[in-house]
Amino acid sequence: MESDSRATPDDARAALQEITDTRRRLAERITSPWWYRLGAAACTASLFLGVGLLVGRPDAGSSAESASTLLIVLGAILAPMALLAALRRSTGISIERYGEGLGTWYAVVFGLFALGFSLQAFAGVPLALPVAGIGAFVATVLTERRIDDLLRRRVRDGRSAQADA
Repeated sequence: MESDSRATPDDARAALQEITDTRRRLAERITSPWWYRLGAAACTASLFLGVGLLVGRPDAGSSAESASTLLIVLGAILAPMALLAALRRSTGISIERYGEGLGTWYAVVFGLFALGFSLQAFAGVPLALPVAGIGAFVATVLTERRIDDLLRRRVRDGRSAQADA
């Protein structure tokens, strides 16, 4: 890149201000819509419900197994892919949302899963996993909000937001 000897310090300041303004506008677009947060949370909760249909239930038949499998596949694979595609269309940008900021979420969600599974499978507490799924739903909504804040801050500060191609 060549420099223009005719550029003035005022031109440089104006260019930097334009970059700052562009970052600010882009950061505003990073906020995920309410439906994305609820959808991501529903995906997480569906995993708890799907496993909960089978765990600790000796009478679980083929209909429970089918419903369980459907909830797990939808919650873990199909719905997240559809949500991310819809988010990209809605915001007009694609950003790696989950590169960082998930440590607490992992601890909470997997802790709830382990607790719910143990209570339902070994202690015979009915519906322990679906109830734990409600906690995972809330944790996911809160985490999605926190991820939006983190991404907006990174873009405003000029740090890489790991944009997808």
